[in-house]
Amino acid sequence: MTRYRVVHVGTGLTGREALRAIISDPALELVGVKVSTPDKVGVDAGRLCGTSDVGVMATDDLSAVLELAPDCVAYCATAVRREDDAIADMAAYLEAGINVVTFATIPMVYPPAAPAEWRRTLETAAAKGNSTFYATGSEPGFISLNIPTALLAGAGRVDSYRMDEYALDLDKAYPIWDVLHESMGFGKPDGHVPIRIASGKVNKDWETIVRYLADILGIELDGVELDWETLLAPTDLQTALGVIPEGTICAHRWQLAGVVGKRPVVAVQYFATVSSTPWPDRWPKPAREGEGGMVFRVEGSPNMSLELHLEPTPGEKVNPGVAVTAFAAVNAIPAVVEAPAGVIAEPLAGPSIVSRQARSHG
Repeated sequence: MTRYRVVHVGTGLTGREALRAIISDPALELVGVKVSTPDKVGVDAGRLCGTSDVGVMATDDLSAVLELAPDCVAYCATAVRREDDAIADMAAYLEAGINVVTFATIPMVYPPAAPAEWRRTLETAAAKGNSTFYATGSEPGFISLNIPTALLAGAGRVDSYRMDEYALDLDKAYPIWDVLHESMGFGKPDGHVPIRIASGKVNKDWETIVRYLADILGIELDGVELDWETLLAPTDLQTALGVIPEGTICAHRWQLAGVVGKRPVVAVQYFATVSSTPWPDRWPKPAREGEGGMVFRVEGSPNMSLELHLEPTPGEKVNPGVAVTAFAAVNAIPAVVEAPAGVIAEPLAGPSIVSRQARSHG
């Protein structure tokens, strides 16, 4: 088996999972780790992701990483509030002739609908370095791109498509208060507009999904419209991150829909709650009461519905949504290294990007 030399960048929540996956993958050889936090410099990569030492020490020196001339960089550093910096970081690797796989810059999962300036920067860098760029992830990512593509392969007439995502009890599943309070608005007063709505993040990240599905179905949209609402706690709600006071936001729902005329034809709908949030009758219920997951709905001939649930492995504390985001990027590395130079415009699929970790159990 060919082994691909990989440098890993970023050791945050999801980055640590990706780093552990690279170390475990029989097709990959970890040759370097780049970090931005001074106290991580010189630390063994294994310790950074909670496994045994592997003899690769982290560095904050870009030139040292470039001298390694890896086949690929797994760029897992955060792009939150630093999207342009992340694009510039990845362009530097591409210009140096190093392929890049990432889950950081979400809109690039479907480059034709991503910000044009990002696409131009990465295309120019890839052309200069004769290298390849690929963005993936879970949702947005393979869940909202690859799975519906496979489902629609068996469809006839399609009148509408919608994916409902249920992110329930986020105080337990994603216990990062800055994200839940600031980005999603949990615990904020009535009338507060969650930052992910106010900043345009929902449109920027998920419109790429709506545009992709409309494109593969050959539907010319008249526009993309956002509809959203928040729920207020009917009483003080006890959560894993403290109390959500009565009268403050405890849940929100949004739908981003591609419309023809006034009719939604391709949509993504998202529900987010904290523990003990009462479920409104007007909201479609999750497939399993009280459990998160996704439901894919196709109306047409035939009607279709498909449920997806990401469930934790017994004994593991990692949120399975975080894990699959990491694996989607790591599994794609060999296919990206072998792909023609440029920015990969559509989601990769097929046996070349499935998990390789099963081979180590044979």
